[in-house]
Amino acid sequence: MNGAGTMSPLPSLERGAVDRQPGRRGQVACLVAAALAGLLYLNALHNPFVYDDSHTVVANPSILTLTNIRAIVGHDMTRPLVNASYAVDRALWGAGPFGFHLTNVLLHMLNVVLLFQLARRLDDHVEVAFSAAALFAVHPMMTESVGYVSGRAEVLCATWFFAAILCGRRWLRGDGTRWALFTVGFWAAGLATKETAAMLPLVLLAYDWAMLRGPSDERRRRFLLVHLPLVTTAVLAGLVRVAVLRFEYTGAATTHWSYALIALDVARRYVMLILNPTGQAMFHEVAAVSSILAPRALVALAGLVLCGAFAWSMRRRAGLASFGIVWFLLLLVPSSVLIVLDQGEPMAEHRVYLASAGLFLAAGGGVGQLRAWSARVGGRARLLVPALLVLVLVPLGIDTLIRNTVWASPVALWQEAVDLAPRHFRPRLLLGEALQDAGRRDEAVAEYRTAIELRPAEHTGYVKLGQCLIDMGRWDEATAAFARLQALDPGSVPAAMGLGTVAVLSNHPEDARRYFLEIINRDPRAVPARQALAALNEGPLNNPAEALRLCEEIQRVAPGTPGSEDCIRRSRARLSNASK
Repeated sequence: MNGAGTMSPLPSLERGAVDRQPGRRGQVACLVAAALAGLLYLNALHNPFVYDDSHTVVANPSILTLTNIRAIVGHDMTRPLVNASYAVDRALWGAGPFGFHLTNVLLHMLNVVLLFQLARRLDDHVEVAFSAAALFAVHPMMTESVGYVSGRAEVLCATWFFAAILCGRRWLRGDGTRWALFTVGFWAAGLATKETAAMLPLVLLAYDWAMLRGPSDERRRRFLLVHLPLVTTAVLAGLVRVAVLRFEYTGAATTHWSYALIALDVARRYVMLILNPTGQAMFHEVAAVSSILAPRALVALAGLVLCGAFAWSMRRRAGLASFGIVWFLLLLVPSSVLIVLDQGEPMAEHRVYLASAGLFLAAGGGVGQLRAWSARVGGRARLLVPALLVLVLVPLGIDTLIRNTVWASPVALWQEAVDLAPRHFRPRLLLGEALQDAGRRDEAVAEYRTAIELRPAEHTGYVKLGQCLIDMGRWDEATAAFARLQALDPGSVPAAMGLGTVAVLSNHPEDARRYFLEIINRDPRAVPARQALAALNEGPLNNPAEALRLCEEIQRVAPGTPGSEDCIRRSRARLSNASK
């Protein structure tokens, strides 16, 4: 029975840890680690919105007001808390990027504090906790999550995850059933933030395996009362999420088991970037791994086996290091599943934010071993740990400051990606977009043309090129770009829409009408084509009755479409004036 008079798992203490509140030295160390996290991201607070920010924040109508809960939750049913946090930022700070960046940085500072508290309770040495938290605070691999507004899901999920682990530890130690409620509550919040939180039960199981001691019957009881229900729930939730993913992307989310080799290689690359953060970029080119006997696959498999063997062999002597390594491997499983399902880019730095905390815990455990050795030797050896921390943290912090300056310019961000993957079409397209937004349209056209050369079957390059050429008034070239796309795909709606737009601008309204009607006949719910055709009838074709009919159709097909009510009002007024 616990203090509340309810049953709970039998108490058990971590190996090598003393369960006490940190003293003044620990509090100062925690504050220093958090301050490092804040100071290093000061130069990121005024960075612009980039890439996915355009639809997650800038053009997201659901965050315009905090009172429309249905819109906030419905915008992204799988990550409603992330969208809600954007709505709060919008209400507090307005539409500019500053407030959104500030929230990310504050969350990162909070995560540093939570990681410090976790490490402090798993190993009763300030140096261990400070090392883990400070590495997490300053490492440049965190910049894509912290300095990128759309990385909010990673940072906020980590907050809930750390809180759940801290509470779960108390639950497993038998400190009362209220800790079970806190654990499940924080876990639920993490799941409502990002699917990665589904790994919490397995991380708690790894903590029990590596850090807790006790007789076998006590372990068995913890497994039956805590771990088995949580793991079962996580597995069922994971299966449901995969089923939803297949429903969301019908025909696209298919299983490719051979891609598991790519996932292994990506995990290896994440480790290498954490150990030596050179070659960071918004986009990482990942080549296919043809066989399990391929050199990259063999190296990745060998690394996985070595990590597993090390974690197993050190679980008694260095439980924190073992736990951290297993944490890292487990938290890469969700992104590996996405690779196997062929969803999204196979490698993205923001996906390693929460996973990296495990490696930093392991590094903290290593520092603890080094501290113990230096204490035994005495003398100048005691200076080894602080000197090593300075030598590691200072260059990492400088790299983080530099990464933030790269994020300050979308052009620089995507130019970096192009430099690292010059033969891949995707960074070329995104560099073209950044150049076009910056008014450097001639350079953007060159990038779009290069992207088309690299991937002639990819439709997006033709669309981007045509739209840019339209903006430049080079209508003949725009027509040629859209015509190439139409030859590639005769049923392409963007091709017909582009050709119709060029026809309008070059004063060929009948040709434009034909293209827009083509789209509507193919897709009766095509709102943009109806809008363009309605504008054509309001203008050059001078047919207000047809414009009225089209705008009324838009209202039926897509109620609330911006501009449709004004179109109806104008068309009715013209018809009324004509009848007088």
